Amino acid sequence: MIKRDNILKLNFNLLVLLLKSLVFSSFSIGAQSIQEGATIRDAEVEATLIDFTSPIFQAAGLKPENLRIFIIADSDINAFATTEYSIFLNSGLILKSKTPEQVIGVLAHETGHIAGGHLAGREGMASKASTMAMAGMVLGAAAMLAGNADAAAGLMMGGMQVAQNTFMHYNRGQEGSADSAGVKYLDKLHWSSKGFYEFMQLLEKQELLSIERQNLYMRSHPFSHDRVEFLKNHIGNSPYTPNKLPEKFYTSYKRILAKLEAFLLPSGQIFLKYGQNNTSVEARYARAIAYYRASKIAESLKQIESLLHDFPKDPYFWELKGQINFENGNVPAAIQAYQQAKNLKPDAALIRLSYAQAILEANTQTYDREAILELNKVLQKEKENPFTWRLLAIAHGRQKNIGISALCLAEEALIFRKYDLALNQAKRAEHLLSAGPEKVRAEDIKELAERELKKQQISSF
Repeated sequence: MIKRDNILKLNFNLLVLLLKSLVFSSFSIGAQSIQEGATIRDAEVEATLIDFTSPIFQAAGLKPENLRIFIIADSDINAFATTEYSIFLNSGLILKSKTPEQVIGVLAHETGHIAGGHLAGREGMASKASTMAMAGMVLGAAAMLAGNADAAAGLMMGGMQVAQNTFMHYNRGQEGSADSAGVKYLDKLHWSSKGFYEFMQLLEKQELLSIERQNLYMRSHPFSHDRVEFLKNHIGNSPYTPNKLPEKFYTSYKRILAKLEAFLLPSGQIFLKYGQNNTSVEARYARAIAYYRASKIAESLKQIESLLHDFPKDPYFWELKGQINFENGNVPAAIQAYQQAKNLKPDAALIRLSYAQAILEANTQTYDREAILELNKVLQKEKENPFTWRLLAIAHGRQKNIGISALCLAEEALIFRKYDLALNQAKRAEHLLSAGPEKVRAEDIKELAERELKKQQISSF
């Protein structure tokens, strides 16, 4: 098992692009500091932001089930969308926000870009942004596991830089259109646009800075004073400006803000902001994470047990308990905690992936068979998650299903665009598998890999 100090993780299954053993799962944010530019993923953070955005998607006539939201570990303020109904937010945007309304205003604006078709011109590139970034993270994770931290950081940041090259640089007309659409969606929901106006006021202060010092949001989203005036006029006339969001949004916002702070900021800063006298849920949560990052495991687990005593059905507290136990070699306790989290939040693919990883670490025939079932469920939501395929390859290999294992490795290689490896594994799977859908899939991958390799040969001349 990979020890905690060998990986960059953010438990909150901020799938930081690092895996706990070869799992691309919940890349929980871990005890070590996260590199700027790394993509981080967390079941709770993503679920909260999707809760914020799903009603907006519905108001825009989009399908919320297609929505995906990712967080980039970057202290700068920025956000962008892709053609695949994916929205990327910099952690700095959330950390520097003051209210959930401000974050929701940005999400409504980005939804306006998606619904307005502003991304179509870059569909070929933008649709690959998350895969390219993840490939860089994966390669970085492999370098980390091999003991080369410098190479890992470079590869992971390189992956994000490639993805950033696909960011949509909107024109002023599109920005105005997205602003108009965003406030229209918020009005339709009877939600206030005041937070969006406050966010734009924050950006307005950036306009006086040199280009090098401006936030990325300013450089990728053309800014104008007219946009601020438009929003000011809108909130002055909208009957919904005084309205509050659903109460649960304020609670969940405080939690993800505290969680991101605890994983991304120095632990000492967390203890100052969330002192022992602060008994709120988010403060206790933040302290549990800060203790964990400071390698004070007993204190961290004590905080978590206190939270679980008060909230025994909270899946994310169980998930954090599983994370800490797993990272510290207590696999049985990790399995128990992850199982509780999975049972309480069965639709959270990242939690299910963490559970599958933990039971695979136990290395028993029974758990290996269960892991296959769990990972197949993960694929329903995370089909392009390469580490799900890697874990499936391991589990099937242990079950002597060598053909299926080879097919899983071919799927993994295909995601990484390693077409030579995908071709070899697909041929191997085709040879070992009997007639059926798996064999057909192996043939499809073989043909696709051969076509891509021919393209590469032609382009090299």
